[in-house]
Amino acid sequence: MEKNISKSFISNFELRLILLIIVAIDIVMTTVAIFMYPPLLTMPDSYSYIAEMGIILTIYIFIVILVTKFSTDRYILGVSTLFGVMAAILEIVHISIENFGHLNGHAEAVSTGIFMITLFLIFGVSGFYIAIRTKKISSGVWGGSWSAVVCMLLVMTYGLSQLFWSFAAIEKHNIGNPDFIRTGWTDMHAFVIADIFEACFKVLFLGPIIGIIFGLFGAAIAQFFVRKNLNR
Repeated sequence: MEKNISKSFISNFELRLILLIIVAIDIVMTTVAIFMYPPLLTMPDSYSYIAEMGIILTIYIFIVILVTKFSTDRYILGVSTLFGVMAAILEIVHISIENFGHLNGHAEAVSTGIFMITLFLIFGVSGFYIAIRTKKISSGVWGGSWSAVVCMLLVMTYGLSQLFWSFAAIEKHNIGNPDFIRTGWTDMHAFVIADIFEACFKVLFLGPIIGIIFGLFGAAIAQFFVRKNLNR
């Protein structure tokens, strides 16, 4: 049954190609964003934001290649990728509402909390679903983590793209942002670019860690049900 299901997913090579193309697009967008506004490079510590992006994107290139090249279980990879795409769609909706929904502070905080909890639970469900079928906690943890990798890579791509089609909306949303005050910068335009870079770095860095935690949580619950059924 599971072998038949796994055949419905794209091959490791196809998945690797798609994700590497996405990373390449991110690199191009990052580069264009840097040079489309030269004053960014004159801001204090601006190079640190650029360096973070370069490092994390390079790491993701290696992650994508290693995982898709050496993963032997297409079922786990396919299912966790599917959950990752679902989570990415959810988070993209969240970002869009945050930037274009004109919510007040309280509504935005509540909305963010709901979306974040749901997002993390998707990673947990990925771990649960995989662990139920493989009967291995390690597989569930791995599935939750990979779901997060796919999710955050897609979310980051959407976030970067906003610099080219909704810059004004993002800039307006950042008015009064305490982070802008803390930087000591005087150029809001440059701050918006740097802030997007930092947000992208954070989601790519923290995403897999969160995926591991909730994947473990989901896998542990799955293991409990498996053992309970065996003891009947």
